Amino acid sequence: RTPRCLKRFADAFVHDAIMATSSSSAAFAARSIVSAHAARVSSRSQTRVVVARRSGVVAAVSEPATGAESAVGDSDKKPRRRFPRKNVTVEDSAVVVGAEFSGKVKRIQDYGCFVDFGAKNDGLVHISELQDGFVESVASVVSEDQEVKVWIKEIKENKISLTMKKPPTEEELAAAKSEQEAKFAARQEYKKAQDAKAQAVKGLKKGTKVEGEVMSIQPFGAFVQVAEGVEGLVHVTELSDDFNVKVEDFCKVGEKVTVTIIGIDGAKVKLSMKEKLDLSEMNAEASAAFDGAVSAMEFALKSKGISADMFPAGSSAPAAAPAAEAPKEAAPAPAAPAAVAAAAPVEEKKPAAAAAGGISAATVKQLRDST
Repeated sequence: RTPRCLKRFADAFVHDAIMATSSSSAAFAARSIVSAHAARVSSRSQTRVVVARRSGVVAAVSEPATGAESAVGDSDKKPRRRFPRKNVTVEDSAVVVGAEFSGKVKRIQDYGCFVDFGAKNDGLVHISELQDGFVESVASVVSEDQEVKVWIKEIKENKISLTMKKPPTEEELAAAKSEQEAKFAARQEYKKAQDAKAQAVKGLKKGTKVEGEVMSIQPFGAFVQVAEGVEGLVHVTELSDDFNVKVEDFCKVGEKVTVTIIGIDGAKVKLSMKEKLDLSEMNAEASAAFDGAVSAMEFALKSKGISADMFPAGSSAPAAAPAAEAPKEAAPAPAAPAAVAAAAPVEEKKPAAAAAGGISAATVKQLRDST
């Protein structure tokens, strides 16, 4: 119970006592009871204050502080973390890119390690800067408290990036620069050669025959130079119609050969050493030589001396059949012998026409097979 509650209780007790008895003795007894209880409450409050002050003194003695922290009311604050003072042996002016230092690995992380090389701030060696080649784990290369040699790679916003790879010397840098320049010049020369080759290829036409020199022989064909800087491939299938042929049997390196351009694809030229027959030219020659023959059959027949005049007209034979059948239907029965007699001369004309200049189908077939 708090002192306030006790005071209310005392007031109520006094009121009841006064109402019960109005005698002075009863009032005096009530006042004595209340004052005794109030004394006990005040002693308890003083005890609590003393305990609180004693706790503050004990905390101040066990964890001494300076200044305002030594007050009793600040005893509930957490103590500050205190790190050992770092030994700085490298001046800020010496921390420049490219400088070499010896340090000790302080911490290892998955992405690299922190090295104390004597500056105010530790430097980070990234996992890619530990050594040449792929590094799977930082712990497989370095360990804590290991002495390492590092070089400053970059300084950015007071963050120092280190490397354990030895930087190249001036001679190595000069050699690398000259190598890059040589590669650039070689690429420029190759580009010029390709441009000249493209211009030379534009002057070639498909189907033309050219003379070239065999530059190299491969199992799949031969490369022939058909123009300045332009080489075309004669595939092994374009050497002969036979199978399993060898390129060495048809040409040799340095030999002059005549090839036909059968295809142009950009700067690639396809060549052939086989004789290609132009059917359009053959049809034109045959048409001029044999009075307009336009098909291979007519050309073959006319070359053997067979022409369309040697065959009977296609409409004469079918026309004779209806003429012979008409008298049979129109004439009466007694006139049948006359109709037969009239049809007889027609049948006799066919062998006559054949004997005069016709040719049988068997003979035509035999002539066609012979060609």
